[in-house]
Amino acid sequence: MEYVGICVKGLEDYVAEFIKGVKLDDGRIKFNSLKDINYFDYVYELFESFKFSDFEDLLDKLKKIEISIKGSFRVKCKREGDHEFRSLEVERQFGEFLFDKGFKVDLKNPENIVFVDIVNNRCYVGLLKFSDLSRRDYRVKVNKQSIDGCVAYTILKIGNLKTSDVFVDPFCKDGTICIEASLSGCKNVFGLDSITSNVLASRLNTKIANANIEFIEGDCGWLSTKFKEKEVKILTSLPFSWRDLSSVYREFFKEAKTVAKGDIVVISGNDKFFEFCKNFKVVRKEFFIGKMKYYLGILS
Repeated sequence: MEYVGICVKGLEDYVAEFIKGVKLDDGRIKFNSLKDINYFDYVYELFESFKFSDFEDLLDKLKKIEISIKGSFRVKCKREGDHEFRSLEVERQFGEFLFDKGFKVDLKNPENIVFVDIVNNRCYVGLLKFSDLSRRDYRVKVNKQSIDGCVAYTILKIGNLKTSDVFVDPFCKDGTICIEASLSGCKNVFGLDSITSNVLASRLNTKIANANIEFIEGDCGWLSTKFKEKEVKILTSLPFSWRDLSSVYREFFKEAKTVAKGDIVVISGNDKFFEFCKNFKVVRKEFFIGKMKYYLGILS
């Protein structure tokens, strides 16, 4: 059985490698096993895919797909790119077509969701298996600069976190990266943050997640005080804002250089931090969370 997962746009090559899948399109990976779906926001069983030229062509090709479902249904359309039609139009017209073929419609509690996934001029059609996975149930207190669970999980895999590692997120915000590390089996997880409300939010989210993490209120100067040289795995989402964070970045990279074991993986919504990575060999990538561009740095 073939599945398609919608992951972080820009990190598809990593995800495809991790799950032995194939990149189909921006943020779309085809794979064969549901064993590890933590990378994906949506997952659907793939029926068919095709290119289309306009809305009429799209509908014509949708109507030619052989769909076999048992029980009630509704159509959900996710659309990326510039089109002269809306997702609601796709849902309504394709839904009406399936209804006319004898399928039972239930817009509130359907037993099946026929998923129409449109990326520019290509359409993927399938049966939705999982949705909104990135939200994670434990994320009750959310920091405005936080990343979602799917991004955090992907970053941990890029950093090659092992269950035996001592893991530290020096800018834990609401604890998402730490929680994903703990839920992945890492036994020694620490989160630092200089803002009291962030530490409190992280502790609350961690309790809901039933994870085991030690949080410390303090800045990056704690790293060389708390941990030994080359002892810890560091993966973090750096703070970014309008104010000058030069002193914060400078201290972080100095401390991280001392205590980090292996590659350091950092992301940020601003690429200014790369100016402070001159003592590292840097692999740089760009990716998107929604429409916002983020920057990934793998430092060795």
